[in-house]
Amino acid sequence: MVKVASEVLEQNKHMRLIIILFLSFLIVEAKAQQHPFYSADDPIIQKALNVVDPVEYQNFYFQGLKYKILGDNEKALEAFKNCIRLDGGEPSPMYESALIYFESGQLDEALFFIESACEIDKNNKWFQQLLATTYLEIGKYSKAVTAFKKLLELEPGNEDWHFELASAYLMMNQGKNAIKVYDDLEKYIGPYSMLYQQKKRIYMEIGDKPSAIAEIEKWVESEPRNIDALNELAELYLLSGKQEKAISTLEKVLKVNPNDSRAFIILSDLYRNNNQADKSFEYTKKAFASQELNIDTKMRTLLTYYDFTNEDTSLLSQTYELIEVLKQAHPKDAKPFTIAGDFYYRDGKIDQAQTNFRKAVELDASRYPIWQQLMIIAFDKKEYEEVIQLGLASQELFPSQPTSYYFSGIAYLQQKKHSSAIDQLNTGKLMVIANDNLLAQFYASLGDAYNAIENYKDSDNSYEKSLELSAENTYVLNNYSYYLSLRQTKLDRAKEMMSLCVKIEPNQPSYEDTYAWVFYQKKEYKDALIWLEKALKNGGDSSATIVEHYGDALFQLNRTEEALEQWIKAKELGSESELIDKKIEDKTLYE
Repeated sequence: MVKVASEVLEQNKHMRLIIILFLSFLIVEAKAQQHPFYSADDPIIQKALNVVDPVEYQNFYFQGLKYKILGDNEKALEAFKNCIRLDGGEPSPMYESALIYFESGQLDEALFFIESACEIDKNNKWFQQLLATTYLEIGKYSKAVTAFKKLLELEPGNEDWHFELASAYLMMNQGKNAIKVYDDLEKYIGPYSMLYQQKKRIYMEIGDKPSAIAEIEKWVESEPRNIDALNELAELYLLSGKQEKAISTLEKVLKVNPNDSRAFIILSDLYRNNNQADKSFEYTKKAFASQELNIDTKMRTLLTYYDFTNEDTSLLSQTYELIEVLKQAHPKDAKPFTIAGDFYYRDGKIDQAQTNFRKAVELDASRYPIWQQLMIIAFDKKEYEEVIQLGLASQELFPSQPTSYYFSGIAYLQQKKHSSAIDQLNTGKLMVIANDNLLAQFYASLGDAYNAIENYKDSDNSYEKSLELSAENTYVLNNYSYYLSLRQTKLDRAKEMMSLCVKIEPNQPSYEDTYAWVFYQKKEYKDALIWLEKALKNGGDSSATIVEHYGDALFQLNRTEEALEQWIKAKELGSESELIDKKIEDKTLYE
């Protein structure tokens, strides 16, 4: 019987050798031959079965290790294959081959070789570890569980294997089994923060808040001065509606670290939820003053205040107080000054906004929107030289930003420096990408600038291009039409544009006056009178220009006394017309 059993064992050994050799040739030499054929009659195999040359085996084995270290996996695998040819009962070359395949991501091949090695040596922990890890990587989680359990039988207190076993359970959505693994590990390594946090996370995922709290309470018990543990426990109490316990825990935090920003934030939320606004704000201020809380978190809080105070101004004074605290805590950072500028500008405090934006640019010149905001403010304040200087300075830093050229251009227009305006606008329009409205604004301003220097051809072309991009821009429709009427040219085009303009924006007296003046220049005085009367009715009666135009239209309709009355009224309103006095004195129309 013993002889028969040994013969069977020897036959099994021979068959395993043949399979491994066959598969190793399939894998390693696939490039040379896709379907190699091996049989027990192969002379090399026969030689290996009959006698093993230890020197030859060792040479191949150490060659394999050498090539593996050098990173030549192909030669390493060839050497280990030769080892297996010589002695298929030795698991080490199989293990080394499995490692190479595992590290190169060929997991199926790695699994074959490591399973073969483990069949030969079932108690080698390194073999079993690679087997378990391979199972985990290829998603065979139940087999990974079995393998890691076997490893823990070999070495019960191994920390890494406990975590890997727990991971396998978690991948199978068996959170409670994972917790049992962590509990078992705790017996060997004692209290450990990662274990408490992992178990807390699992309990929270399965909806067991009391158990989650119990785990963090154990953590706090083991480390009563651990800030992270105390803060996490406070948050859990807060989530569970245990506000008194949360406050008590946070007080412990502040005893350990009187400047703990996280505790300040949670206490602020707690008191806000309890409608204790003053206490809530006090802790918010402390959080903002803390250097531990990063500035971006504080900025996000202020942005929520920005939304709130847009509707409810009761928090506005607190908001400005927080901004000042933020400035003091971060005096070298541009962000507090930027958001201060945003708040002041929104609230109509233009000077304060300008001051804060200037400081922001001084601290950080790399943010173009702040430069743009400064240009807008300076233009609103009619500080045209300031606009120009800001525009030119920002162009040095941001040469492809079109709005810097636009603002500089229109500021030059206001200073009547028309050539400089034209240069800025023509340069800036080349920078506009995929923004028809902005490009239309450039052409509109170019129309104004060219008209001012009596370059009417380029002026008209610029206005037309602007309207091609934005056909309903009432500013362009009105200005272009008015200049055409003054030149008494293209009056039908002007009439067409003003007809559209007054439809888009009705009851606008300056537009109605322009429309009337187009009729006037076409000598259609009755229509001119109709639109002038509409303009007067809609508020134009306070405009010296509109009133004087009304007098002119009346005179053309032979209503001389009424015309004189309107000219006198226009003079009283401050008319700057060079002919107004002569019209009144001679009671006649001069144009």
